Amino acid sequence: MTRDAWGRARSYLVPSAALRYTLRPMTTRWTIGVASGSSGDGVDAALAEIDGVGLDVRARVVHATHQGYPRDVRNLIQQCTSAAPADMKQVCLLHRLLGEVFAAGIRLLADESRFNLHDVQCIGCPGHAIWHEPEGRFPGTLTVGMAAVVAERTGITTVSDFRARDIAAGGQGVPLTALADYLAFRHPTEDRLLLHLGGIARLVHLPAGGRLNEVTGFEAGPCNLLLDSLMRHLTGGREAYDPGGKNAVQGRCIEVLLERWLSHPYWRRRPPKSLPRNGWVETFVKQAVEQTRQMNWPLHDLLCTAAHLVATGAAQAIQQFLPSRRSNLRVLLSGGGTRNGLLWHLLEQQLSQAKLERIDCLGVSADQRKSLAFGVLAALTMDGVPANVPSATGASSARLLGNLTPGSPTNWARCLSWMASLTQLPAAA
Repeated sequence: MTRDAWGRARSYLVPSAALRYTLRPMTTRWTIGVASGSSGDGVDAALAEIDGVGLDVRARVVHATHQGYPRDVRNLIQQCTSAAPADMKQVCLLHRLLGEVFAAGIRLLADESRFNLHDVQCIGCPGHAIWHEPEGRFPGTLTVGMAAVVAERTGITTVSDFRARDIAAGGQGVPLTALADYLAFRHPTEDRLLLHLGGIARLVHLPAGGRLNEVTGFEAGPCNLLLDSLMRHLTGGREAYDPGGKNAVQGRCIEVLLERWLSHPYWRRRPPKSLPRNGWVETFVKQAVEQTRQMNWPLHDLLCTAAHLVATGAAQAIQQFLPSRRSNLRVLLSGGGTRNGLLWHLLEQQLSQAKLERIDCLGVSADQRKSLAFGVLAALTMDGVPANVPSATGASSARLLGNLTPGSPTNWARCLSWMASLTQLPAAA
């Protein structure tokens, strides 16, 4: 979308000066963002104080929590995201259970922060993707985590399924956090690259002083989804992940295997692009483990090589697909992968000309960035502002995102009142 187009969209989606003046004393509100990482380890929730309206919003984390999934829920996620055909009864069960887990995480957040849920305007709950196929004749995506359960248990209007609208508009459905990242982290003179090391390594590039239509982003390749799956296979399910990379650091990189992995067409494809969620990583891991056993390679070497793949894939993506202006690039890391010492070290080697820091230095925890972003996106939906960024996702144009599930009658009435106050109805003919 061009700058002029964004300006026109903003002119009718953001209140007029007179209307905003009357609303200004009451524009502070609270939202909750919920994020279920693609690695399936648990749910993050963040309570955010939101000031302003539309593209002028400013968000601050009041409190955040992480709640690990019970083992049976983790196992169910793995079953429903594997390459094998899914049992629809299991998918339906997971849909309901995740709704309950999300709601429990929100109530834990409220209890820990001693914050009354009646004061929260809305919840941003994107759900957990169990199928994502952005290519082909009929691209599609499927997330689970029943929003009706979240709204029922909390009494708060819930905005869910953000990704589907971008997919319908021809986009990849990721990175959906690009607009929230732009509002929170852009800088007038500093090139910033946000690298999320979650289940998937995801990039959002914020050019120095750049406009919204200059923001780019894509998925560079698997990250913890690959590393954790390897640990489960190699330990027979006894260990779910490699804490801090302590097992991988004991091995050596198998160069011939790394080169073979990097020759996969995905790493060479130009963005916008995103990884499929239809057992692609699981198939990749099974082939790697089988080959390792045939070649009698040490298992620690396989883990080490996988860490090199994550770091090298991300570094090559930055070098190949980002604009050439990278002399003052600052790389800000978020996600669980920031705790993997080997992965951090490899990224420092690969990106030696850039400055690597945890995103915490900007006032948002590396574990909170994603949940905060969905709280902001929910607020933007309430404000009637398109929240996908076509230059990042590849969509034909910007769209309002998400499905709304009303909360309690009182909460829903407040939401309707808020949305009505921001709507400029056309003059009668």
